[in-house]
Amino acid sequence: MTNRILFRTIATLALAVPTTLSVFGAQDGHLLKVTSINIARQGEEGDRLRVDLTIDPREVNPGRDREVVFTPQIISANGADTVSLKAIRVAGRNRYYSHIRNKDLTEGVRLYEAGSKELIEYHTDTAFLPLMEQCKIEMDEQIGHCCDPILPAGETPLAEIDYTVPPFIPEFRYVDLTGDEAVERTAEGSAYIDFIVNRTEIRPTYRRNTVELAKIISSIDLVKNDPDAVITRVTIKGYASPEGPYSNNVRLAMGRTQALKEYVREHYNFDPAIMSTDYEPEDWDGLRRRMQDLEIPYKSEIIGIIDSKMEPDPKNAEIQRRYPREYKFLLDSIYPALRHSDYTVNYRIRTFVDVEELKRVFATDPGKLRPVDFQRIAATYPVGSAEYDETYLKASEIYPTDPEAAVNAANIYMRHGDIAKATERLRYASDSAEAIYSRATLAAINGDLNRARDLFDHSAAAGFAPAADESKRVDSILKRTKVKYLITPESAR
Repeated sequence: MTNRILFRTIATLALAVPTTLSVFGAQDGHLLKVTSINIARQGEEGDRLRVDLTIDPREVNPGRDREVVFTPQIISANGADTVSLKAIRVAGRNRYYSHIRNKDLTEGVRLYEAGSKELIEYHTDTAFLPLMEQCKIEMDEQIGHCCDPILPAGETPLAEIDYTVPPFIPEFRYVDLTGDEAVERTAEGSAYIDFIVNRTEIRPTYRRNTVELAKIISSIDLVKNDPDAVITRVTIKGYASPEGPYSNNVRLAMGRTQALKEYVREHYNFDPAIMSTDYEPEDWDGLRRRMQDLEIPYKSEIIGIIDSKMEPDPKNAEIQRRYPREYKFLLDSIYPALRHSDYTVNYRIRTFVDVEELKRVFATDPGKLRPVDFQRIAATYPVGSAEYDETYLKASEIYPTDPEAAVNAANIYMRHGDIAKATERLRYASDSAEAIYSRATLAAINGDLNRARDLFDHSAAAGFAPAADESKRVDSILKRTKVKYLITPESAR
C-alpha cells in the first residue's frame, strides 16, 4: 500500500429509510457500509435538521498509520454556502491509539478503529437554515497519515433536497349575494331652538330659530324630495339643561318637544302615526360628555357629582355650592348647548326592478341597493372583469358585515395580491362551506398548505364539492418527494 492510495466513500442520505441499505464505495479493496440513514426536519416549527446514520466500519482498512475522515456537508443550491456536520474518523490501529494518547481531536469529532466490530451510531442535529430549503448533500472524504497533512480524496454527491413550497393558487370561487331586505336609512341631527324663559311655544324668528328650524326642514326635504324614498317615521326628542327645578324642566321639555312636533306636522301634513316624541328633562349625560373635553379645576370632582345617585335638584345645587366659579362657567358656556332637540327621519328605499335602473343607482347612490341588487349587476359582467370586481367590492363597502359580500371581496383582494385586505374581509365571512373554502385559499396563498388542506377538507365535508379537488391538489404537493437521489447502490458497484 502506497501514499498515493485514495479512499472513496459513497453514501446515500434519505429523509426516511425504513429498511437497511448497504452502499458500497471501493478503491484498493476498502469498503464502507451504511446500514441505516435517516434525515428529517424536526421541531414544532421545523427549525432543526436531524441526521442519523449507522455505519459499519469493520471492513474499512486505511492502513495502520492512516485514517479516513468522513464529513457530511450540506451545500446551498448555488454552492455559495456550506454547513459541515460532525466529522467521523476511522483510523488504523497505530493512528487510532496515537489520537487516544495525544488527545488531539477537536471537540465533536468521533473516532473509531478500522476493522472494529463496533457500529458507528452517528446522530446530530443542526439549526434549519434558509439555505437548507433547497440544497444538496455530499459526503466529503479525506485521507490522513501520521506524518503527512490530511489530503482531500473527493466528494460524493448523495442527494438533492427541496423543501420549498411551490406556488399554489386555488381557483377562486364567488358566491351569490342573497340579501333582499328593504334598504332602511336614517337622517338625523340636532337643533338648538331658543324659547322665551319658561315658555314652550316656538317663535320661528326669535334669535337663531330661523337657522335651527331650517336644519330640520332641510333634513326632511332631502328625504321627501327623493323619488326613491318613503318616510316611515319622524322622531323628535327634546332636552333641557339641569338648572332650575326639575319639575319645571319636565314641563318645559315636554311642552317644547310637543311644540316642535306640531311645527313639523304643519309643514308636511304627516300622518300622526309616523311621528313620535320623547324628552329628557335634564341632559346630565350630555353634560358629562362635554366635561370630558374641558380642562377646568375640579373636573374629576364635578364628574363624580354628575355620576352620583343624588336626585337632580340636589345634584345641581351641590355643584353650584362646592364649585361656584366652575358652575358659572358651565352655566354660561355648556348649559345652553344642553337645551336641544334631536331629530331622526327614518325612510325606506323602494325596490328597483330593471337592471339598467340598478346600474343607474349604482353610479349615483349605491347605498340604496340591496345585496341581491349588486348580485344582479355583477351577473351582467364577465367574472374577473374590472366591472365585476368593482360591483362586488362596492357591495362589501356598503354592507361590510355581510358574510357573502365579505367572501367575494376577499377573493378579489387575493386575486390582486392584497393579502391584508383579504384577511380583514374574511373576518366577516360566516362558517359556510364557501367561506371555509376562501379561508383555505388564503392559507394556500400564504404558503400554509397543511392548514389549506385541512380547510379544504372541512369545506368539502360541509358540502362544497370543488373543495375536494383542491384538497387533492394540495395533498399531492405535500406528499411530493423532497429528496432526489444522485446515486444508487446499483450504479455505485
